[in-house]
Amino acid sequence: MAEFQVTAQDVLDYLGYEDTPDEIVLRNINRQLPAADRFLQSAIHEDYDREDPRAKELGVMIAAELYDNRGVMSASSEARYRRIARDFMLQMRLEKREQT
Repeated sequence: MAEFQVTAQDVLDYLGYEDTPDEIVLRNINRQLPAADRFLQSAIHEDYDREDPRAKELGVMIAAELYDNRGVMSASSEARYRRIARDFMLQMRLEKREQT
């Protein structure tokens, strides 16, 4: 299986960072990358094509959304954050059901 093609720099670029981020920002973004990959594995297929540019764009979007909404502020942000959380939980329940 190929490696996840999304990097912290990809997410920073997507978010519009122009300056060098501090260590906390990088740690937070790097923490989101495995979750984004796992999300795509559950949503598409365990062995999805990680080199497909669409998969990379989705991975960047998911990681950026997770990072950007770590401190929910507005109602629309909260709704997006809750949607991702519900999707994660649903995927995990379905995967668990498939294993039994």
